[in-house]
Amino acid sequence: MTTSPIQPEGMEPELEEMLLDTEFDWTTLENSEAATSLIPESLARKYIAFPARVHEGKLLVVMANPKDYRALQSLEMRARMEVIPVPSPADDIINAIDLHYSSSMPDSISSAVDRRYVASAGDHAEVREIPLVAVDESDDENETSPVIQAIDSLISQAVKARSTDIHIEPMEDRVRVRFRIDGFLQEVARLPLAAHGALISRLKIMAGMDIAERRRPQDGHFAVKVGESSIEVRSATSDTVHGEMAVLRILNKSLKLFSLDDLGMMSHSTNAMRRLLAAPYGILLVSGPTGAGKTTTLYAALNEMDSARTNIITIEDPVEYRFPGVNSIQINDKAGLTFPASLRAVLRMDPDTVLVGEIRDAETARIAVQAALTGHLVMSSVHANDAVRAVSRMVDLGVEPFLLSSALLGVVSQRMVRRVCDHCVTDKVAEGDEATATIEMGFDPAQPMKAGEGCYFCSFTGYRGRTGLYEILTATEDFRQQILIETDNSKLLETVRKNGFRSMKDDGVEKVQKGITTPSEVMRSVYSL
Repeated sequence: MTTSPIQPEGMEPELEEMLLDTEFDWTTLENSEAATSLIPESLARKYIAFPARVHEGKLLVVMANPKDYRALQSLEMRARMEVIPVPSPADDIINAIDLHYSSSMPDSISSAVDRRYVASAGDHAEVREIPLVAVDESDDENETSPVIQAIDSLISQAVKARSTDIHIEPMEDRVRVRFRIDGFLQEVARLPLAAHGALISRLKIMAGMDIAERRRPQDGHFAVKVGESSIEVRSATSDTVHGEMAVLRILNKSLKLFSLDDLGMMSHSTNAMRRLLAAPYGILLVSGPTGAGKTTTLYAALNEMDSARTNIITIEDPVEYRFPGVNSIQINDKAGLTFPASLRAVLRMDPDTVLVGEIRDAETARIAVQAALTGHLVMSSVHANDAVRAVSRMVDLGVEPFLLSSALLGVVSQRMVRRVCDHCVTDKVAEGDEATATIEMGFDPAQPMKAGEGCYFCSFTGYRGRTGLYEILTATEDFRQQILIETDNSKLLETVRKNGFRSMKDDGVEKVQKGITTPSEVMRSVYSL
């Protein structure tokens, strides 16, 4: 990419003639409130234009189409100054809009909840049940309740920030709001304690919970629309010593479902996975802790299958995404629709492939293995630290080794690590903890490695987005025999290593060598195994 020589200061007149022919250098971007305050978010999104900086009475605007003169005219009228357009890819501009305009989130929420309505309402705030159909991103003042405005703003900004979870936590003297972004929690707002009761009550109404029940943990869900994105929010509340805390899981239904090629697997892992999925029957397990991306991997595997010619049925709790041509069953324990009961029913529905969201108990484990032995391809997740331990976990759940040996196709185990930011990646010699991690992984600490300098796009962390670390265990004949003899983890690991097994650690080393992630990320995720 050709970058612009534009710097924050010293823009020469002759440089203005070059701007239309060179792309904007995002590494020069600074958080300029003077520029972004001139163009509202609605206008920035309409024209895919980001106001970067003001210099000598002129506004530098990064645009996907810098030759759109009608857009330029509109921007100049709004900013009341001359606009200098600079080209850049639309995706980068949208990211910049999301990042900057989400930075005003704490102020927008605080301004809503600080009003007299909330300050005087206490725990018995009068909250009207207004369906949150869309988050208003216009310039007009929203006339609805300040509490509703606060919740709208909270969800909207979480989506823009690529957050997977929102935490609303009452403290001794305040309400703390945190977003989980790329696996890490970041505090984004501190709200007055008087707002807590009204916020929790509003969330409970939206999620269909009992607002009168404050001691018992509850869960629910609701759907919203943020811009063009359809969002499903799964909410859970639980009482703490300072009051009820709430956690909201954000599921963006508008995002494209991953394929195996999008997961971050190396080519040899992708090929091994496709060979496993080509089997007509057997059981394929995906293991890892909560939040490791197991469901995403299972969905990517479903994307590889021909749903027009096969009967694919999923049993999940909850059903997170709807696939065209795939029949999904939602678990409902209160109605007696448990995993074992649903799995028994599904086996009478002539399935070719069955996806069981999670194997949690002995009964589900035994039925899943029996289904795999009777001509069905079964895929499921199980909580285990690595691929070998997933096998012993199934035995611990009561599956007979001789049945597991016959049914098992393979195990995929995984972890998530942060990716080096594409916008500020550079070659650096590791220092401090990063140097320690580099040595532990067997690299030369004096050798420069890919790392992020820290920029506006990655909130100066050096990381943006995540990828997976994978290990794929294929059940060879030697491995099946070892399961029959003994399911000791060390013996099983010794057997698979003889057949060229590549561990998550090996995958991490390869991804560090390719500059995808850093040694400290791999150490944090898998070197404790």
